[in-house]
Amino acid sequence: MPHIRMRSVKSSDVAKLSSTMVKDLAAIINTSEDNFTFEVVSSQFFSEGQETASYPFVEVLWFARTQEVQNSCASYICDKVRELTKQPDVVVIFVELNKTAYYENGKHF
Repeated sequence: MPHIRMRSVKSSDVAKLSSTMVKDLAAIINTSEDNFTFEVVSSQFFSEGQETASYPFVEVLWFARTQEVQNSCASYICDKVRELTKQPDVVVIFVELNKTAYYENGKHF
């Protein structure tokens, strides 16, 4: 935890980000580096009946953090994804998970 899902980012770029971002994100969030997972989500985007390219779209699934921590994470993720992908626009959304609904090995947090 956190789980980071990326759309419209190449697998090779997500692999790089998974090694370069973890240390800094762990410090921002105040969690250990081994708590992170990165996932590439294969997607197709459409507009006006045609398949189109899309900007990078990053979902962060995590337990609630302060607005300050969330803002710092969003800025950091946008900067790193933009730097690697050369895309001008990057979207980051946060999905807050309820600790009592998140189970690891049959036990909730």
